[in-house]
Amino acid sequence: MRALGMTTTSAKFDVLLFCGDFFGYAEEIKRRIEARGLCVALFDDRPATDSLNKATLRLAPWLVRVSTENYFKDIIELMRGQPIRDVLVVKAEGLSPNILRRMRKAFPGARFSLYFWDSYRNMPADSWEKVQFFDRAWSFDPKDVEQDTRLAYRPLFFVEAFTKLPDVDRDIDVLFLGTMHGDRFRVLQRISRALPIGIHVAKFLYFPAFWLFAVHAARNPSLLWADKCDFIYKAKSRSEVVALVARSRIVVDIERPVQCGYTMRTLETLGAERKLITTNAEVVNSDFFVPGNIAIIDRNSPRIPAEFFTTVYQPVPPKILYRYSLEGWLDEVLPTS
Repeated sequence: MRALGMTTTSAKFDVLLFCGDFFGYAEEIKRRIEARGLCVALFDDRPATDSLNKATLRLAPWLVRVSTENYFKDIIELMRGQPIRDVLVVKAEGLSPNILRRMRKAFPGARFSLYFWDSYRNMPADSWEKVQFFDRAWSFDPKDVEQDTRLAYRPLFFVEAFTKLPDVDRDIDVLFLGTMHGDRFRVLQRISRALPIGIHVAKFLYFPAFWLFAVHAARNPSLLWADKCDFIYKAKSRSEVVALVARSRIVVDIERPVQCGYTMRTLETLGAERKLITTNAEVVNSDFFVPGNIAIIDRNSPRIPAEFFTTVYQPVPPKILYRYSLEGWLDEVLPTS
């Protein structure tokens, strides 16, 4: 059983949190809830998180159904009898409708809240069925909210570390740091060709497993001739990401074509007060959009105005910044009153 950050059951838990261990965000959410005076039991929303198991859970969940159901049944028994006032589920990838039904019976007095930080088009096919078991549900994807009226719209967040960058030389003009998937490599190549001469670009394309490089190379052989220094096989830590953003003037965001919600990278860039180049046209509708700060490009034919590289970043009002902080996210998703 993957209990994240929990070493004992002797405490009296107020909040049962299910959240994938995604680049440390689960622990960060837990810490900020606890800072509000609550005791949190944190569990991963999947029984295993290696690349093969994650792919199986998403594409063929019936193959791991027994082990997944047993994982959550064990958690329910472990937490039964605890004074749980809130059950907060982020994404719910491994939680089946059957398990959610059991959970509601086990914690009848709890408020159940669901947050999708992925789109329906990129999650298990039964994700929409899970919404009925929650008292409140949000999605980061405005198109999903438009199509499923049970969902409320709530963008993602940035964590405090991105507002406290170290004071270092900005020796990286343009930074890309992200997991390798879809057309990201091709889009990044096009962006690189569209940049003015002399711009220093730093790229970190992350493969969760080395065998995934072979899978992508089979689909796109140009990977074989790319600079191998652009690829990493160990995820950067939070402090490493913060250090790279601190050194950067501009950050690149390439969202999945199946999504239109603002990515975590977009909002981290906002918190860090760095310029953004993004393929996500939805950003123009945000309350933090400033044309001089954000360049929206066509992923197939990127064009970036020359003045974007020379103008100064325009600060965003503090009230808007707070809304996209983790504290602002919690105010809405898990209010204490």
